[in-house]
Amino acid sequence: MTKDTNLTEAEVSAIVRSFEERWDLFSKVVDGVCLWQLIRFEVSLRKQRGGLIRAPLSRKRLVIGVLFGILQYLLPGRRYHYLCKTYDSAHRGIQADQAVDIYFDALCDEIHGGAKMSSYDAAGFEDRTSIAIRRPVFDDTSIIVLSAILGRYFPFKSTDPVFNLLAEALGQEFGYSDYTAGRLARHYNVFRWRSYLYGLVLRKFAPAVVLVPDSGQFALMDACRNRDVAFVELQHGVFTAVHPNVLPKELSSKTDVIKPSILAAYGNFTREVLQGTALEAEGRIEAVGALSIERARLLRDSMFQPSEEIKVTITTQGVAAQQLCHFVIVFLQNASVPIKIHIKLHPAYDVEEELYAQYLGHEPRVEIISGKSTRSTHELIALSDLHLSISSASHYDALGIGTPTGIIPFETYQSVAAILQHDGAFLVDNPERFAAIVSRRGWPIVPVKTKDHFFAQGFLGNMTRLLHPQAEGYEATK
Repeated sequence: MTKDTNLTEAEVSAIVRSFEERWDLFSKVVDGVCLWQLIRFEVSLRKQRGGLIRAPLSRKRLVIGVLFGILQYLLPGRRYHYLCKTYDSAHRGIQADQAVDIYFDALCDEIHGGAKMSSYDAAGFEDRTSIAIRRPVFDDTSIIVLSAILGRYFPFKSTDPVFNLLAEALGQEFGYSDYTAGRLARHYNVFRWRSYLYGLVLRKFAPAVVLVPDSGQFALMDACRNRDVAFVELQHGVFTAVHPNVLPKELSSKTDVIKPSILAAYGNFTREVLQGTALEAEGRIEAVGALSIERARLLRDSMFQPSEEIKVTITTQGVAAQQLCHFVIVFLQNASVPIKIHIKLHPAYDVEEELYAQYLGHEPRVEIISGKSTRSTHELIALSDLHLSISSASHYDALGIGTPTGIIPFETYQSVAAILQHDGAFLVDNPERFAAIVSRRGWPIVPVKTKDHFFAQGFLGNMTRLLHPQAEGYEATK
């Protein structure tokens, strides 16, 4: 049994890969479903840091989602060129007192024929879709809840040798005795029901393409595969070869594993760090950029002006919160110039807002911004002199926007360490040293080649070209 410590993502990836090869887990399928693939992410995350804590969801909102989704399914609907799977927490932008989906609203505005379905995924966002500028046509909270119920009480299969083998493997190698055969059977049955229900939704709206900003939507991906619908996964966050949902190229020939039709990556940096993966080996990666980054870059180019007060935006992701607070305190004690720090909390994983207030709430140079705030993270970064984080995808965003980004080397920083090879990124390994850098304005600049390497330009044109071949014949059958 391996012992859990503060392992890096790469170390966990190597441990998990060795484990699955010893037990030959990708060849263990249940009626065409590779159960191990479905839980690989959660096992890896648990191995690395015990999992992330989320605030509990509102039962009332879950019930409303079920009822509303059923009603939307039963009412007459229309067909759509493409369907975007989004989340209630994505509706955290604001425009004229209405909520804006940061992932898909701009895309749907510019490329016609699209619609959204959204699910309730994070506490604090219960009412966002009800005030959305572009309301989802379907609430797939209903699918998530109903599949959990149906999978428990109306299983496709209650027993299978694969359930027993996987339970034995996880218990023997990692000591995860809570992964019983019964629990793994529920994973399988919930997945089967969820895929079936998503298939009904696809039949109703008949999209040629489904877009998703999440690498873990296996049930929807499976439903698309079963109905010959293209599944385009938009890159979300840090996505490298050691990400638990990224499969090695040795598994390219496995027909039972679930893969997106295309990964719409931010830029060529992502393509580089995915060398040796099944996605890269099969030519499934397209660098498309991101419209929000293009707009933030324009904002910085036109509006940002350095001033006497140095502005720093820090983005968090629910890890090392206390260490981060201490870092900021020591930095401010040593800073000899006017400073303003914006700390933007993660919308889902920072459930300890009180901790930041306890340590930094009295400090007039610090503004703590809730993850539920409608203030744009990209705008904050664009109008700052510097960006800091531990291992956030905002490092990528900052480089694409043109704002120098510093990595604070706490527990998960290795997952983004590769960006240090590029101009504009630097290691902030000491708060006193960082104070000295800031005081003399000695941070690096981000050259255009770095911006374009991390985020391809021409997002709308790239997406139009990507969607068009997938959707050929759609109008003919409409």
